[in-house]
This record gives sequence, structure tokens and C-alpha cells, in this order.
Amino acid sequence: MTTAAFQLWPTMRRVERTAWNAIVRCTRAQKLSTIPLPIPVEQWIEGPLGISFGIAALGPGVLGIARPTEREILVSQALADQEARFRFTAAHELGHILLHPRITAEFRESADGDFVDRKIEREADRFAAAFLMPLPALTFEFSRITGQNSTEPNGLLSAARRADTAALQLFRTVVLPHMTRRFGVSLSAAARRFADVQLPTGEPALPWEVCAMLLPPEQVREALRRG
Repeated sequence: MTTAAFQLWPTMRRVERTAWNAIVRCTRAQKLSTIPLPIPVEQWIEGPLGISFGIAALGPGVLGIARPTEREILVSQALADQEARFRFTAAHELGHILLHPRITAEFRESADGDFVDRKIEREADRFAAAFLMPLPALTFEFSRITGQNSTEPNGLLSAARRADTAALQLFRTVVLPHMTRRFGVSLSAAARRFADVQLPTGEPALPWEVCAMLLPPEQVREALRRG
């Protein structure tokens, strides 16, 4: 999971490993030599992963349902026109099926944040981020976009961790928009991914406090609500 001198490593290793194994399974099943971006999450759920996937009216506030025993995922039709949120919810429910198959017969993701177990929901969120933004691809894309802007990844991260104004501006206007387009995720998901990976030194690529500086207040509140 490296590119030349720049490296990023996982923090939640079991979660990251489970997501990576799912990606490998899908690419091998489809005889792909590279990871397609954005990740075709719906097609992979129904195809190589062999899980039933559907869009349905799930009731007030319910965004997604995962049924591990039945190997079924449902995403609310209310998210059908919110591509990034739809994709993340689908990957989140996939995380429940692959990470938590014996905990309960049904997981429900609620818009009101009434999580039964925040640790489990946090793991599913981190799985979704790792599945949609695989670490090798994240490392490559970050190296590429920094190079195109006459900087280098370690230097930009170091400056951003110091809350350097120019570095934060480059993240807001160039890096995060590139990541949202390349991976098909929301701005908050892209920013949070940098808080969930670490450098070889063991420090986060970007502390959450720095990531919060990159987001509108309502997205910071949403991220804090989800833990």
C-alpha cells in the first residue's frame, strides 16, 4: 500500500483488511488488472459478492437496511438522487454484512442518528470509506493531485497539520474536490478518510480537528454525530 516515498497506512486494520479483501475478490472475479474508480458498489454487491441489493421505501428516517442472514441490502429510495450518500450507505450496509454477520438479523441506519451500538456503526462507516476509497488508490490519487499542483504529499500534509492557510486552501479547492469526483463520495467522506489513515510515524494523516476546518459546519456536525 505504497507509492514511491509516500505512504499511508490503516488505523482500523481489521476493517481495512476486510474491505480490501472484498475489493480483491471483486477484481479477481471480473479479471480486472486495476481497481475501477469510482468503485461500482452496487454491481459488486450483487455480482462477485453475491448479495441481494434493492432500492425501497424504508420508512421515515431509515436510510439503509442490512440483513446478514438473508444476505440482503436495501437502500432508501429517498437517497436515489443523492449519488454520494447513496453509494456510501450501500457500502456501509455491506460493511455490516461482512464485519458483523452474527450480531443481529437486521441493521437499520437511521437519519436521526439513533445508533444501537456506535462502535459497530463506526466500523461500518470506516468500512464504507475503505471500500470506496481503497488505500492504494487514495495514496496514488493524493500523490498525483499534489504533483499536479507543484507540491508533494508529505509536505502538504505537514503544512495542513499546522493549519497553514495556503495548505488548507489547496485541500478545500483542489484536493478534496478531486477526491469526491474520483471516488464518487461526499466532501465530508473524503475529508474524514484522511483522519482515518496514518503516516508511517503513527500520526494521523490529518487530525480530525484539521479535517473539520475543511468542511461546512453542518457537515462537521454530521460527522461528529456519527462518531
